[in-house]
Amino acid sequence: MKKFAFSFLNIFLLTFMLLIFGPAEIFFANVTEFEFVYGEFAGYLAAAALGGALFAAGVLTVMPDGLYRAVMSVIFGLSVAGYLQVMFLNGQLDLLGLNPEGYQVSTGAAVGNLCIWLFIVAAVVALAFVRKKIWKGMVAYGAAFLLCIQAVALVSLLVTAREDAYQHKTQEWHLTGGDQYVVSEKENVILIILDYFSNQDLLEVQAKYPDVMNCLHDFTYYSNTDCNYYGTYPSIAHMLTGKGMDASIPVNEWFQNIWTDQDTLSFYEMLREKNYTVNLYTPDIHYLCGTNDPELLSACFSNMTDSVRNVDVFYKLLFKTMTKMSCYRMMPELAKNAFYTEGSEYADIISYEEDVLRHKNADFYRGLLDEGVRTDKNSNYFIIQHLLGTHEYSTTAECAEKPGSTLEDTARGCMVMVEEYLEQLKRVGAYDNSTIIVTSDHGDMVDSQVIFYIKEPDTHREVSAETNAPISLHELRPTVAAAAGLDSALFGQTIYDFAQDEQREREVWVRDSDVRYTIVQNYVEDRIGYANIYKIYRYTGDYGDLLRQIEQNQYDVAQMVDSFF
Repeated sequence: MKKFAFSFLNIFLLTFMLLIFGPAEIFFANVTEFEFVYGEFAGYLAAAALGGALFAAGVLTVMPDGLYRAVMSVIFGLSVAGYLQVMFLNGQLDLLGLNPEGYQVSTGAAVGNLCIWLFIVAAVVALAFVRKKIWKGMVAYGAAFLLCIQAVALVSLLVTAREDAYQHKTQEWHLTGGDQYVVSEKENVILIILDYFSNQDLLEVQAKYPDVMNCLHDFTYYSNTDCNYYGTYPSIAHMLTGKGMDASIPVNEWFQNIWTDQDTLSFYEMLREKNYTVNLYTPDIHYLCGTNDPELLSACFSNMTDSVRNVDVFYKLLFKTMTKMSCYRMMPELAKNAFYTEGSEYADIISYEEDVLRHKNADFYRGLLDEGVRTDKNSNYFIIQHLLGTHEYSTTAECAEKPGSTLEDTARGCMVMVEEYLEQLKRVGAYDNSTIIVTSDHGDMVDSQVIFYIKEPDTHREVSAETNAPISLHELRPTVAAAAGLDSALFGQTIYDFAQDEQREREVWVRDSDVRYTIVQNYVEDRIGYANIYKIYRYTGDYGDLLRQIEQNQYDVAQMVDSFF
């Protein structure tokens, strides 16, 4: 019985870390990013941790002594190394699937990290055969100690958690997707945002698929477009309000300011006066309002509603995802990429019986084929379709879902989706009366220039036009205003105010973490933010000039008050 208890204690430490404490710490630190609640996975994973430890302990107790000590040593060594990895070696770990290329680490760092793991495991194994009594005490007391300190931390997390960590808000303001494929018979301004699609990525895609953008033959390609801000936050909010980033105030205060600014309210009020319905389709409203009440957006977007939604939970995916994220957090550098979890994976855990909003490329494409574009004869429409784009390499060249796809195939699939949308606009007679913009909210941290294609009403070409006019996403809102027949001068310069080969200074803000500056908290939870500064790169010319500024570390710094990520 003592041997069984000793075995169980050691094994339960590992399963507790992987299936109980790890998922809890991830969940409570990122609770606003998840739509599921703690009780929907905690009990099941706890039962798996306990049951797995009991079963494994029973198996271990019947092993020969030498093999028993070796296996027990490896298990304890992995637990200790995993604890050290989480506490001291992970650094600023991307837990939310923000990088389309997965987890990135240098070979040297990965090898050095692996050496630490191997040394810890080897030392425990060696002690088991050289000093058995000392080894037994170290494993027993060490496992008990690590269990206790993590159990205390777990209790603290449970007691201090936000209310929405435990229960769904079935009635709150949210964006509805019921009219995602509705356009006007009269006039449309349609903005298609393919997330994370840079000009440099386009060059790579065209090397494999030279005809990838042929469906945009009626469009003009602005090949020198600056995104202004790296990241969906703050870029999407900037695109829709025209308000620049203010890093000197908290994130939530900035959101409050930009959506209550009279200039923002006037823009959307003027659209309504022109009989425009404004529908926004984006999956995560926190990128627009933080933890402010989403009602903040109801004055601007027509498809904001506070109706009741019935929640469906995909439990199998929930358990798998939380386990993967916990393993990713605890594993050595070399193994992390095998457990890297894309952001859309945890987004798929929760669905709604109504108000379905399609963001993933394959989902949007499938909805097009199943439902089709339909028209409304009573209103003009300004439509913002924020789609996954190349933020994850998860789409085939035919626009089917495929985790672990490539940039080239994903981008090709995106354009299959866009082409189908354009063809359906033609079939319902809404293509010629539409201004259509295909762009992205941002590129990579270095490849930060983005694709930007625009088609004006009644424009037809055999081949798309191209200009290197130095524009940026800051000109998007005035351009939309001009397309909708508003006085665009009230909102700034449009893309048409800049000419081929013109020289103009622009700037792009890139978030970063720099130990020379004060470390800041995350904007919503009591944890350290992933970034603490913006590097502001200013350049005149094209992407080559921007790249030189980046390579030469020529930037100004804006210190953050708190970090969105």
